[in-house]
Amino acid sequence: MNNYIFPFLWMRGESEEVIRTEIEKIAECGIRAVCVEARPHNDFCGPGWWHDMDIVIDEAKKRGMKIWILDDKHFPTGYAAGLIETKYPERKKWYIADTTADIFGSQHPLTINVKRMLKPVIGYWQLGEPADYEERAKNELLAVVACQFTDSDTFTEETINLTGTCKDGTASFTLPEGQWRVHVIYKTRTDGGNEDYINMLDKVSAHTQIEGVYEAHYEHYKDEFGKTIAGFFSDEPELGNTKDVAYDAKVGKKGLALPWSDELEGMLKERYGDDYKRYLPFLFTETDTMELCPQMRYDYMDCVSRLYEKNFSKTIGDWCREHGAEYIGHVVEDNGTHSRTGHGPGHWFRAMAGQDMAGIDVIGSQVIFGAPAQTRSGMGGMDIDGEFFHYILGKLGASSGHLDPKKKGRTMCELFGAYGWNFGVRNMKYLLDHLLCKGVNYLVPHAFSMAEYPDIDCPPHFYARGNNPQFMWFARLMKYANRMCGILNNGTHIASVALLYDGEADWTGTHMPMQKAGRELIRHQIEFDVVCIDMLKCLKDYNGKIENKKLIINGVTFDCLVIPYMEYMPYELAGFLEKNSGFPVYFVGGWPRTVLKNAMHDKTASMEWKHTCKCLELPELAATLKADGMKKITLEPAFSKISMYHYKKQEQILMLMNESAEDSYKGVLQVPGIEEVVYYDAMKDCYKDIHTEVKNGIRQIPLMLEPGESCIIMEKKGHVTTGIYESFETQISNCQNVINLKDGWRTELASAKEYPGFSLLPMGGSLVPVSDIKPDFSGIIRYTKDIDLDKVPQRACLKVQHVYEVLKLTVNDTEAGICLTPPYQMEIQNYLKAGKNKLVIEVANTPGRDQMNYPMPPFDFSHEALEPSGMFGDILLYYS
Repeated sequence: MNNYIFPFLWMRGESEEVIRTEIEKIAECGIRAVCVEARPHNDFCGPGWWHDMDIVIDEAKKRGMKIWILDDKHFPTGYAAGLIETKYPERKKWYIADTTADIFGSQHPLTINVKRMLKPVIGYWQLGEPADYEERAKNELLAVVACQFTDSDTFTEETINLTGTCKDGTASFTLPEGQWRVHVIYKTRTDGGNEDYINMLDKVSAHTQIEGVYEAHYEHYKDEFGKTIAGFFSDEPELGNTKDVAYDAKVGKKGLALPWSDELEGMLKERYGDDYKRYLPFLFTETDTMELCPQMRYDYMDCVSRLYEKNFSKTIGDWCREHGAEYIGHVVEDNGTHSRTGHGPGHWFRAMAGQDMAGIDVIGSQVIFGAPAQTRSGMGGMDIDGEFFHYILGKLGASSGHLDPKKKGRTMCELFGAYGWNFGVRNMKYLLDHLLCKGVNYLVPHAFSMAEYPDIDCPPHFYARGNNPQFMWFARLMKYANRMCGILNNGTHIASVALLYDGEADWTGTHMPMQKAGRELIRHQIEFDVVCIDMLKCLKDYNGKIENKKLIINGVTFDCLVIPYMEYMPYELAGFLEKNSGFPVYFVGGWPRTVLKNAMHDKTASMEWKHTCKCLELPELAATLKADGMKKITLEPAFSKISMYHYKKQEQILMLMNESAEDSYKGVLQVPGIEEVVYYDAMKDCYKDIHTEVKNGIRQIPLMLEPGESCIIMEKKGHVTTGIYESFETQISNCQNVINLKDGWRTELASAKEYPGFSLLPMGGSLVPVSDIKPDFSGIIRYTKDIDLDKVPQRACLKVQHVYEVLKLTVNDTEAGICLTPPYQMEIQNYLKAGKNKLVIEVANTPGRDQMNYPMPPFDFSHEALEPSGMFGDILLYYS
C-alpha cells in the first residue's frame, strides 16, 4: 500500500538510540514517512541539528521512508532560524499604526506635536512595561489626516490630508468649522507583532526564510532532495501584526497596527494615486456612509494577501520545485482568521497558492465528536466556533486540493495534537473519519515526541517512550488510515454546489459566514466545494470554464453557485455574474448592498445580474436546491447527522459517517446512475457484496450506521468480494441462542511498559470499571474466560456493552478481531470449537489516568472529565 501519512517527529537533541527506536516504532505503524520538527532544537541548522538529521536520514533510507522538514526552529514559520534577529535587523517587519487627537471647535490656527504622537498611547497601569525605546525612536511619519465627526460617533468620508503641514515634528493648520479627529499614521517596527520575524509583504525580508532554512538544508543534503527528502512543511506562517492570541485581527479593530511595506505602499498608489494617504484613516475607523471606507479596506487586504501569496507562498513553492522537493503546510484558519491579519494570512486560498498540497490542521479540541455546532472553550480560553470547524474547515481544505491543478487532488491535515492525554484511539478514529468524509487524504499526526514521558507539550504522544498503552491499536488505526487515503486519492470529487469563499466579504462589512450555508448543505447530503473569486475571475488558470450552464473547475462539475450574504460585493464577482447570466446562482440571506469598484482602473459594475439570480433565506436553501435538481443523492428517511463524500475513480465511491453521538440510522441510500455496489471494510481490507435494487433508475442501498460509524460503498467494477455484507443486527437475528457472559472473568493488569507481563486484579462477581478500584491506572486490562459449547456454532457473534476504550479479542489463541470504536461487536464462529473455548479480551485505556501519578503540569489547555476504564456491562454471545 502507498503511504499517505507523515507524522511529526519532534527533535530536541535526543540520543541516537532514542531517534532510531522512535523511527522504528513509526515504521511499525505502516507509516513510510516522517516530518521532522525542531520542538525546539537548540542547535537548529547548526552542527547538532545536522548530526541528528544524519541519523534520521540514515534510518529512513534503511526503511525506505521519506522525510519532510518543518521549516523553522519553532512555530510559527517565519523566524527564519533567527536570521532576522542575528543577521538582518534591517529586514524586520514594518507596520502602520494610528494615534489621534480630537479637536472640538476649529476655524483658528492649531498645532499638534506629531513627533510625540509617533508611539502608542498607554494607561498609567502600563507604565514600566518593556519596550524597545531605541527602535521606537526610529518610527516614521506616514500621514496626518483630519476626519470630521458626524452628529454621532462616526465620521464623514470627506477627509483633509494635512501631511504637507508637518515641519520639524509638528503640524500647524486651520480646520473648517466642525468637530474633527486628526489621525497621525506612522510606520513602526516595534508597535505591532513579533519583531524577529520576516515581513511577508517584503520580497527581500520574506526570502530570508529560504536563506535561513531551505538553502541551509540544501547545502547539506542536496543529493537527497527529491529522493529521501520529500520537501518542506510551513507551520502557521502569519502576517503577525499582533502579539495577542486573538482571531479578530480585522482591519478597523481598535488599536490594531497593520502590516506594511514599500511594495504595499506602491500598490495602493497605483489604485488611489499619490493622494492615497487621505484614505488611510478608513483602515482604523468607521464612517457614516461606509462607501469609500469598505473600498479602501478591500483594496488594502487585497494587496496584502496578494503580496503574501507572491513573496512568501509562491516564492517558497517555486524554490522547492526548482530543487526537486515539494512544499506543503497550513496556516491558522480558526474562527475566520484564515482571511484576516494577525495570526492569519489575509486570504486562505492565496496562502495555499504556492503549496503542492492543500493544508489545514485540526488540533486542540477544535472538532469534537457529538458537538458539531457548539461554541466551546478551547486552548488558552479562546472560544472554539464548532460550526466553523465541523462544517467548513475540512471542506475548505479539500476544495483547494480538488480545484487547484497544482495540488493534484491532495489535501493534508495535521491532526490529533493538543487534544490531551485522554484523547485516545477511539476519538482519533472519529476525528480521522470526519476529515476523510470531508475530502482530506494526506495526514500529519501530531506527534511522536521523543522526550521523557510524560511530555506536557501538546499531548497525546503516540508511543511516548513506550508508555502509551494504546500504541498497538494506534498502529492498526494508521494502517486503516493509509488504506482509506489510498481509496480517496487519484480521483475526482463529485459535487453539485460551488459555495463562495467568504474572505473578501469578511474584509469589508457584515456577511454570512460560509459555514452557515455549509452546515445546511452537509446536513442534507448536498455535496459542495468552496470556490474563491480568484478562481471565477481566472477560470483558465484552474482548468475551468462555463459550459452548458455548468461551472467546471479542474474536472469538478458544479450545477450552481451559492453566495452567502455579503454587504459589499467585489467588482470581479459582479463581472463573473454579468458574463455568465445563464448559470444558476443563489444568494442566501439577502442581496449585497452595493458593488465595490475596481480601484485599479476606476471601473464600476451594475447590479443587473440580480434579474437572473435567486435570493432566499438560509432555511430554504436545501429544499430549493432539491426542487431545482441540484440534490441528487437522498436518504430515506432523512437524517441530518450523516455526512457524505462522493468521489469518482474508475468506480464511484461514497463515504458516509454517522456523526451523531446518540442516534443510530437505519434506512436507504438512494443513488441515481450508480452500478452494482460493494461494501469496503478498510480495517480488514476486504470487499463484500450488498443486496440492492433499482427503482426508476435509482439504486436503493440499505444503510445502517451506529453512532460514530462510517462506511465505504463503491461500484463493484471488478473488486473481488469475500461474501455478502450483513449488518450486525442481521447477523444476530439469525442466531437462536444468547448467553450473557458478564460474570466469571479473570482480570489482570499491565502497564504499557510491563506488557505482556500481567498481574492479577481480584474482582469478584460481575465486572465493574477498573477505575473504580484503581483510579490512576493506565495500561492494558486482560479479561480471560472459558466457555463450553456442545457443538461448533454455525453463526456466533459477541457484543460487549461498555469498553473504555479499545478492544482486542482472542479466541482459542487466535486473534478474532479488534474494535477501535463502539459498537464493540464481531462475528466469531470461525474461531470457536465444540467443548471448551478460551476467550481473552484485552482492553486499553488512554494515558490520561496515569497523569495522576506525575506532578501537575504548570498549565492546561482545557479541562475535561475522565471516562471509566476497562470492560463492564452485558457481554452477550449470540449463536446458533
